[in-house]
Parts: sequence; C-alpha cells; structure tokens
Amino acid sequence: MVQKERTPVAERTPEERVRTFEEVVRGYTEEQAIKEASRCIGCKHMPCSEACPIHTNTREYITLISQGDFKGALQSILKDNPLPSICGRVCTHPCEYNCTLRKLGDPVAIALLKRAASDFADVRLQPGEEKGKNVAIVGSGPAGLAAATELRRQGYGVTIFEKDPLPGGMLAVGIPEYRLPKEIMMRDINRILDMGVDLKPGVRVDCEMLDKLLKDYDAALLGIGAHQPKWMKIEGEDLKGVYHAIPFLRDVEYGKKIELGKRVAVIGGGNAAMDAVRTARRMGSGAFIVYRRTRKEMPADPAEVKEAEEEGIRFNFLVNPVRIVGDEECRVRALECVRMKLGEPDESGRARPVPVEGSNFMLEVDNVIEAISQAPDLSPFLKKKFETTRWNTLKVNEGNMTSVEGVFAAGDVVLGPMTVVHAIADAKRAVKGIMEYIG
Repeated sequence: MVQKERTPVAERTPEERVRTFEEVVRGYTEEQAIKEASRCIGCKHMPCSEACPIHTNTREYITLISQGDFKGALQSILKDNPLPSICGRVCTHPCEYNCTLRKLGDPVAIALLKRAASDFADVRLQPGEEKGKNVAIVGSGPAGLAAATELRRQGYGVTIFEKDPLPGGMLAVGIPEYRLPKEIMMRDINRILDMGVDLKPGVRVDCEMLDKLLKDYDAALLGIGAHQPKWMKIEGEDLKGVYHAIPFLRDVEYGKKIELGKRVAVIGGGNAAMDAVRTARRMGSGAFIVYRRTRKEMPADPAEVKEAEEEGIRFNFLVNPVRIVGDEECRVRALECVRMKLGEPDESGRARPVPVEGSNFMLEVDNVIEAISQAPDLSPFLKKKFETTRWNTLKVNEGNMTSVEGVFAAGDVVLGPMTVVHAIADAKRAVKGIMEYIG
C-alpha cells in the first residue's frame, strides 16, 4: 500500500521566521528521506524526469536514497545537475507536478530528496583530459556555473569573470538567506571551482575587455543574468522610499542601511515579489502585496505564497497601482490604485486584468517596492551591437552563439527571467555549441 501523504518536514514556525533570516525549511533527517523515497513507485516512463528541463534521472537517485545510499544518489544527480544543494531548496520542481502519485495524494517530495542527498553526502567532480582550449565565462550565476562544469568535464580550461565580490549571480544577491543560506550555495560552487575552474571576482567585463577575452580565449560565454529592474513607469517612482525588488534584495544582502516604514507595498506576484515582501517583513515592516490578478494567476511558487500567508502577509488581489503620491518632502505617503476584473486571456495564457472604471482608491504607505520584472543589463556591450529581441535579451542561434562570432550566451540573458534549472538547461545547449565551434 503506497503512503498517500508525503513525509512531513520540519520548518520554523511563522512566529520564529519573521524574527530571523535563518533557513525556514530544516530538511529531512536521513531516516525521513529514506521513508519519503520509499513512496516512489518507479514509473517506467518517469513523467517527473520528462517535466524537468534537464531531465534528471529522478527514479535512479530516489531509489538509491530509499536504499540509504546518499553518496550514490548525489553522484547520480551530479551527472545532470551541478547545483543540487541549491536546486533542492529553490527549484520550482515541475517534476513534482508530473509525479504519478499526485493522482492518489501528495507527490513525492523530489526537491527535498535532492536536498537530502547533498546534505548527507559529499562527491567531487572530476575534470576531463585537458584539451588545451580555453573558454572565458562572464557571470557566475546558474548558467555560468553549469557551463563551467560541463566544459571542465570535457577537458576545457575555464575562467569565470564576476562583477560582484561574491559568486552566484542572482542566487547570491536575489534569493534571501531564509531560502538559500550562502554557505549552502557555496557548497555547490566550491565543488565546481575544485574542478580547476578559475574564478575572478570583482571584474566587470565591457566591450573593450570582451575584445581582449576573444584574443586570449578560444570562445566566450555571456551568462550575465537579468539584473536590470523593469519599472511600471507610473507617476511618483522618483520619490524617496520607492525601491525595486532586485536592488532592494541586493542592498539587504550586502548590509546596506535601508529605512523602511511600517506600511510597505510590494507590487507584483512573482518570486521576486515574495522574496521582497518576506524580507521587508523580517525587517520589521507591515509589508503587503498588491497584485493585479488573483492568487490563481500568480507566477510565484505556491510554497512561497503559502509561507508568506503564514507569516501574516496580506494580499491585495485585483488591485493595480496607477500613481505614487508623495508629501511636501518628496517622500512616499500613499499609493493610488484601481480595482481590476479579469477579462480574456492574454499572450501569456492568463486572464487579462481590466480596470474597473471609477474604482480608484488610496492606500496609505511609507514605502513602495516594485517587483514586476527585470531584464538583462546589456549597457556594457552596446558598442558590440549584439542582435537583441524585443524583450532586450540576446538573440542566439541553435548553438547559442550570439551575432558576434565566438561569443555565446545562456540563461536569463537569453531566456529572460527564468528558473535555475532552465538556466542550467540553456547552459548545456551553449556548451554543445562552444564545443562544435572550437573543436
């Protein structure tokens, strides 16, 4: 008889969470992981693996965990995914939505089992036989790290150039500690660096330096992510107390002093909005969400939405800001909003929000944090005249080469803001293109 409910995992209580940035989910013990892994029925066609952008052999590593072989499980995961500790915590796990057990009860806790394998085992990655060819990677986010891993496995020399002092890209500056502790992130990154990858932090690459890299290396890969804030372009965005989620989370991570009032409106319904509102809550504010659709249409991970609700965060659905109002000192004091109703589906497939005429109202606020989206920052490379899309992402061919010969790209700079596992999958495509290009 298959156990219908998943094995419970220990979490900090909501009362504990809002007072600390320590990790919310404590993870399985070895015994709990073995018990949960034993729920897997080993589907022949592995719908979980089909749903994964990198097609991890889920059945193999879960079977090994059920046998208590955590090292074997981690070795299996690392064949496809170089960031198991990270993905075990922040992946949106589409695999679980395809799990056959969802028809009977709870899906297998695949992400938590991946985390358990990385928590209870340690495996080194081995580089391949040296080929005498070298690749420069710009950016140490998921795409850059995944590309570095695949290239070293094939024996290519790899140097990563990172503009920030800490590697990880958005993992380091965009995901709060309560979801992804930095020491856990560095566990995966150090495993990659130990393969012989050279990391040069604090180096900003622009057009001139890219030209130099193309002379010194056989190819270059841009994995610069999407760190450029997208604004709503409404009146009042220049007032004191208005932030965007991406620089806000970055400033919190680097310990920059940020003054938040008691009433903080976070605009958006994605993961960045959840991270921003939950971070603001931990900083002592009464933060809340303003979102123009309903909960059903929110793109954020449902687990994050649930945790935010447990932490007392209020959600204002079917509400859209139209103006930020300031006082005589040019500080935020209110947010003018309009109520919305849902119309026909838009190009994203979600119901299009339509303003309700005459429904404008004011919300008294001390701060506004916009979290509607972000885009790649291509400003350092404008002189190169890269071909771009209408979303300001880089155009690439089937092998992920850009319009500039020898320069490849992967991750959010190509896809737009996506998940860690999508960035890994795109990096794998880019590596195939690089290998074909430099032989």
